[in-house]
Amino acid sequence: MGMSIKNNIPALNALRHSTNNFEGVKGNIQRLSSGLKVNTAAEGPATLIASERLRGRIASMKQALENTENSVALVQTAEGGLNEVNQMLINLKQLVTHAANEAINDEKMLEADQSEINHLLGTIDRIADNTIFNHRHLLDGSNGANGVTVGPNLQFVAAKPTTQPSPEKGYEVDINQVATRAKAVGKVPIDLENVKDGITLVITEVGRSAVLETNRGELGEGIAKMVSNSAKDPNTFPPEIAGEKIRTMVMRQLQNAADDANVNVDILLDNEGHLVIRHREFGDEPMFSVTSSVDGILSKEANFANFAERGLDVEGTIGGEIALGDGQYLTAVEGTKAEGLTIRYDKELGQHIEIVRDEAGNEIGTKTIQETNEEAVGKPVEGFVHVAQQSISFQVGPHNKQVTELSIDNVRSNQLGRGVANDSGFENLSEINVMHAEGARDAMQIIDKSIDEVTKLRGRLGSFQKNALESNINSLRIAEENLTQAESTIRDADMAAEMSELTGGQILLSSSTAMLAQANQVPKSVLGLITSSQG
Repeated sequence: MGMSIKNNIPALNALRHSTNNFEGVKGNIQRLSSGLKVNTAAEGPATLIASERLRGRIASMKQALENTENSVALVQTAEGGLNEVNQMLINLKQLVTHAANEAINDEKMLEADQSEINHLLGTIDRIADNTIFNHRHLLDGSNGANGVTVGPNLQFVAAKPTTQPSPEKGYEVDINQVATRAKAVGKVPIDLENVKDGITLVITEVGRSAVLETNRGELGEGIAKMVSNSAKDPNTFPPEIAGEKIRTMVMRQLQNAADDANVNVDILLDNEGHLVIRHREFGDEPMFSVTSSVDGILSKEANFANFAERGLDVEGTIGGEIALGDGQYLTAVEGTKAEGLTIRYDKELGQHIEIVRDEAGNEIGTKTIQETNEEAVGKPVEGFVHVAQQSISFQVGPHNKQVTELSIDNVRSNQLGRGVANDSGFENLSEINVMHAEGARDAMQIIDKSIDEVTKLRGRLGSFQKNALESNINSLRIAEENLTQAESTIRDADMAAEMSELTGGQILLSSSTAMLAQANQVPKSVLGLITSSQG
């Protein structure tokens, strides 16, 4: 290359290298000062996209973690209120047990018990109204799936958070089969003839047995006296009336034996005087067997046990879709619009008395006619159930579908203890009255059910807190740690490498700057040649 002064190629080359070295050093300084490997999209478009996506998930996950921790606080607030309700119910149980002690109590004592009961019921309602978290009432039913039924014998029981709200007219309820109870009916009534040598009756349920021997104890003495009196003076002690009294005595003593043995049956007499043993629970699961030492009194053959006629679960549809029965309770199955909705159909097959007449039309007696299932469910639709879905929704993850829901029941006193059959006519806990011993005993059943309802709700809240929230907190913390590590690997700068690179860049920048200065001296040398030739 010739010597020229118009274009200084070595200077341009040195300038290019100096500029590149300067940009490199500037990039090293930016990465070292920010701690990031990628500061602008130009430095790594794909890396930037992956990093920003991970950053978004990490930020959302941190907020989901905070959401879940706040949700735990809400559940604990609700559980604290339920704990107080439980204590009130235990106090109520103590009071009604005291009031049921008819032999000791007088009217003033019962009035004091009832007054305290009313105060406790009012306290339960206040707890339901005043258990609040962040302006949200938790125990007044405003955070659950609530429902009402239209139609006789129908009762709303419960709905899950996944149950869809009902259409305007409600979900149709169509019953195909009325729930029945396991039952055994004797074919031969107890009379003076078959009872005189004594009858042994046995009812067995799941390993528990109630046994009655009619020729033992006070019952045996009473029956023997009545048999003897009727044999001696049938006009004064008619055999028919004596037989009725004996059957009633046996029925009552057998019921006492069943209650003492915790055999869950009721003992009845039909219109023909046959013993009827009926399980207290509905459905095809409860079962018992009966044995009698005389043919037909309970078992067909003497001393051979017979199983009762099995009961039936209610059958029907909810909203025109399949539902499963369990006793008197009908629940819409998973996958249907009303899934998780449970209603109770408490109609029972009844009986009526029909007059029996001879060919001439004269009344010769009566017979008991059992209502058929077809007669009981003859209507096209039994009724409707309306559901309002107000379950609480918790956002517990960074994605739109990571939502869990919780339904909290209404624990006001008029919503507890419903559906308990009792002779006092109490519909729920708020109606209990202990001014009479019968009312106190019926109140015990309602309070027991109320305690079960509240403790089950507490158990459901505890399970939700432990398995849905606290486990989710642990999962989110692990996921946040892993995502942060992944984002750090993608985008964070390696400080040691950047320092090494910066040191090298600084040396090159100094060297290229020095060489640029040397290159700029070349034109002066050429100019010196021109100057020396002129001299």
